Amino acid sequence: MLKSKLLSTLTMAALIAVPVERAQASDAGAAIGGMILGGIIVNEMNKNKQRQRTVYRTAPAYSVTREENRQIQTALNYFGYNAGTADGVMGSRSRSAVSQYQAQMGFTPDGQIDPYERDFLLGSYQRALSSSHVAPYNQIMATQGPSGLLRTYRNEQLGIATTAAQPTPAPAPIPAPAPMPAPVATAAPAPAPVPAPAPAPAPVTARQDNAALPSFTFGQTDRSVNEHCNQINVLTAANGGITAPGRVQDAEFALNEQFCLARTHAMAESTSITATIPNMTDAQIAQQCEGLAQVIAPQLGNLAGSRPDQVIADTSAVLQQSGQPIDQLAAGGKVCLGVGYRTDNAQMALASAVLLAASGQLGYGEVISHHMREGFGTAKADPARANAWMQMALDTVTSTAGAAVMGQSPDRVAVLQDATAGGGGSAKLPSFPAKN
Repeated sequence: MLKSKLLSTLTMAALIAVPVERAQASDAGAAIGGMILGGIIVNEMNKNKQRQRTVYRTAPAYSVTREENRQIQTALNYFGYNAGTADGVMGSRSRSAVSQYQAQMGFTPDGQIDPYERDFLLGSYQRALSSSHVAPYNQIMATQGPSGLLRTYRNEQLGIATTAAQPTPAPAPIPAPAPMPAPVATAAPAPAPVPAPAPAPAPVTARQDNAALPSFTFGQTDRSVNEHCNQINVLTAANGGITAPGRVQDAEFALNEQFCLARTHAMAESTSITATIPNMTDAQIAQQCEGLAQVIAPQLGNLAGSRPDQVIADTSAVLQQSGQPIDQLAAGGKVCLGVGYRTDNAQMALASAVLLAASGQLGYGEVISHHMREGFGTAKADPARANAWMQMALDTVTSTAGAAVMGQSPDRVAVLQDATAGGGGSAKLPSFPAKN
């Protein structure tokens, strides 16, 4: 009976297997092909793979004209990020300028500008040309320069209002001191009356009523990952960009920034996979992911008291009993991880990350660590338990070619290492092994 239930539920969870890591067309470790519900064919998945190559490199990975590259370089130069001559070739200087722009805006500073980052940059450039001379933007331009103007546009997108600086009022004149009044003779004071003795205090008696502090029973509500990351993103914007390697001062805040970055990557990866699924609504996909979360629920209950290898072994046994190919199950886990974050279902996201770690993609241990540390989808765990998952993920990413997931670039990994160790800027950029 249990085996039948596991088979049916995990069959629904196995949505699709297709590589979506950005700029990794030769990633042999990614799942390729496979059967899914609804009858997707391999040709359809291959077409999606081509659609998802949306990264600028020296030769752009998707169809972008040289003129558009010139526009990007012009906008970067305008806002103070030195991209060199606007010749339409995205060389090392241009990629360095892109990284600076991304870091200040709170994006992943990987030097590879994606369509959202491009549209925001070019739109802001056009907006600056038409509004930089108008109050309050002319004051920002005069005091903070073009980069300050770009930060202002970003803050407005985050809902932070822009107000004109108020002039400092001139100090009021100090009045001349008034002349001292002449002393007035006063009569000698009358002797103070002797106070009457105070009456004895009445004896204190116990209260006869049932007075007590109010006591109510409130419903337990799960923490919202969406609200959490919205708050973190606003603070990141106010700080001038995401915490950079070697600059970790607030370890907890830096870890939260990295959690929200991983969440964004997971949602993008999920969306790119589900775009290839025909004849299925978002509600139907979410319903299948609910089934996955139910199957992995027992393993989630063991997170606080078991080592990562024990939880992974238990979950791997469940996957093997399902009879489904691991690649398909992992693809379903990627879909449901993003669905969990989009629908603010922390337990679904956590269950998906555990499934992915058990399928051999140990880099997703980062997500499990974040959830345990903050109490999303599970009770807050002892920091040592959460750090064990993080360390497992980082060790895998830095020692195994192609093991990085969710945008785990050297910069991201360096910040995670430093913040996990308590901050202070001691971590160095890791060197990832090359793929064969």
